[in-house]
Amino acid sequence: MRNFKGYGNRLYKVKCAVLAASVALTSFSMTGCFETRPPRVSHSYAEEDVKPGSPTEASPTPTATPTPDPKFEAIKLATQAGLTEKDLKGQYALFERYYDVVSTNPNLNGYREFIYHLFPIIADHLKSENEEYFFDKVRSLKIIENHTDGIDGQYIQSENRVEVEPGLTEKLGEGAYSAVLYHELMHFIDLNIAGNEFSRYLALLDDGTIHKYCDLSYPERGHIKSYLYTYLTEGGAEMYTSEYFTHAPNSYLIRVRFMVALKYIFGAEKIDDMFFAGDTDYQFYELLKANEFTDEEIAKLFKGMKNSADALKEPKTLIDPREALIRLYIKNVGEEYEKDKTFCRILGTMNFDADLNKIPSDYSKFYQKQSAIPQEVTVQIWGYVTNYVGNYDVQWGFVGTPGPLYLDGQLKIVIMAAPMEGPMLDYKSFIADYDFEKDELKDCTLYDNWMPKPLDGSTSGTGTTTSTSGSDETTETT
Repeated sequence: MRNFKGYGNRLYKVKCAVLAASVALTSFSMTGCFETRPPRVSHSYAEEDVKPGSPTEASPTPTATPTPDPKFEAIKLATQAGLTEKDLKGQYALFERYYDVVSTNPNLNGYREFIYHLFPIIADHLKSENEEYFFDKVRSLKIIENHTDGIDGQYIQSENRVEVEPGLTEKLGEGAYSAVLYHELMHFIDLNIAGNEFSRYLALLDDGTIHKYCDLSYPERGHIKSYLYTYLTEGGAEMYTSEYFTHAPNSYLIRVRFMVALKYIFGAEKIDDMFFAGDTDYQFYELLKANEFTDEEIAKLFKGMKNSADALKEPKTLIDPREALIRLYIKNVGEEYEKDKTFCRILGTMNFDADLNKIPSDYSKFYQKQSAIPQEVTVQIWGYVTNYVGNYDVQWGFVGTPGPLYLDGQLKIVIMAAPMEGPMLDYKSFIADYDFEKDELKDCTLYDNWMPKPLDGSTSGTGTTTSTSGSDETTETT
């Protein structure tokens, strides 16, 4: 689920200085696990009967028909879909199949260009053994506008349906609307790209042990004490939306920065594989266990990740995510985390949540004193913003606070900016080339090219279709 921080009282003024922005930390609904299997695909072949000894006539050697160049055909289709050859990442045959599935899904009218633009993610992370299952999900995917109870969007897995709040384009502008839709589509990819293996939910039993919900027998399910959640679902969806599309997150900033810190410690490949797996939270659980976290500690950590406001109620029963990052750093990088300026800066950008700071920790004095992006650097970034938007008649402001994000394998400082008033809505991302060791800003560029160009007949963001959904649906939220 996605609640876009943007216009009105959700946009924060910046007057040549950084202001703290509150970030909604929400959780997603729990339901039971279920299994689905891809349909069986059978092929039949007919051969002409040839009787032994039948007379035959000599015939001229047929001229060979040239085999179509898959690269040429794929690039031709990509151009029609608004993509470039670079977007195909060499997966020409895969794209031809994907294009065929997307182009023939009648439920994507008005949104088809967004689905085409998901292909770079699919090229990077879809495994061949899961192609049939995933393409079947793409074939049945639905996108509608529907009132979403105070949020901007959601993906309902049991219905394979993305829902977005009606009128978002008029309310927030095309940039914000596109970011919301991409975020929900990232949930669609996350929950389906690993095939029919779906074991997202973790259960804490009354004996203190943690298990995949799907692995529990029915008698064991009677001993469930609570369900456990992590930052990875929502933080991951927003981080990968930023990496592939918007180039800056707009919501769930602490969760995104937690994910960035994991990439800094373990490398991008490991965290990518974990997020795009069917059992992401369990893999994270196993990673923690391998780094000497007990089940009791993991339960405390996951409980804190569900909602930091719980710290106000019972902070001693939680573990701060920043403590977990430090302990993981010590085990995998080394003990001198205090001297790693980049790591310390990432921790500093997570310090604006007062609720988290109420959780006791042996490391709290250290990580709470870490500063975010220095004020003078934020002022410099703001200078780039004013240069780019100086021709507008309205005042602009930052959306959130500057923070780290990996783009093309390089760690950058990024932030969104938008107008604070008036009818003109226009979200833009600003990407800073930053020297973490010297705390120096080298350069800053604007990026606002994440809105796909409408295809012929496309009316994305302006439809009025509504739907009523049942109470037993599995809903992924952001």
